[in-house]
Amino acid sequence: YCAVREDRRDRPVVKVLFFGILSSKTGCKETEVELGSREVELSVFMDGLRERFKDLPKAAYMIAVNKEQATLKTIVRDNDEVAIMPPFSGGSR
Repeated sequence: YCAVREDRRDRPVVKVLFFGILSSKTGCKETEVELGSREVELSVFMDGLRERFKDLPKAAYMIAVNKEQATLKTIVRDNDEVAIMPPFSGGSR
């Protein structure tokens, strides 16, 4: 599941980074995922990730695309980097 492809053969690919407990759930910290098209909404991309990584729960993740906070409407394109972080809870004062 976590193999990084050397030969892309002109297929659109996105680099995915998993942080915290998500790296345990997926079994990797980093992987590459082929897009079904040149661009896709982040919500559709996340649905595809959940198909690939069955232990990835449906939750309110913090997600960044190319190091900028993203919404589920953000467009993901070829060569983008998607970082997925588990939800954080507040601490005590």
